[in-house]
Amino acid sequence: MIRSDTPYLSDRSFTEAVRAIQADHPAAAAVHQEMCLLYTSRVIAGLLRRPRLRGRA
Repeated sequence: MIRSDTPYLSDRSFTEAVRAIQADHPAAAAVHQEMCLLYTSRVIAGLLRRPRLRGRA
């Protein structure tokens, strides 16, 4: 994943969260929740992969 993907994935996560809340059927809500978690985990992974500054642990 490229660092520039992070804002896109974050926006997708937010969109899926809104869709989960607005879903008319529990199964649809579950699918959107799962997609939200997928995008959120990719954002977190991308943030953790950023290079550390020198001199910091």
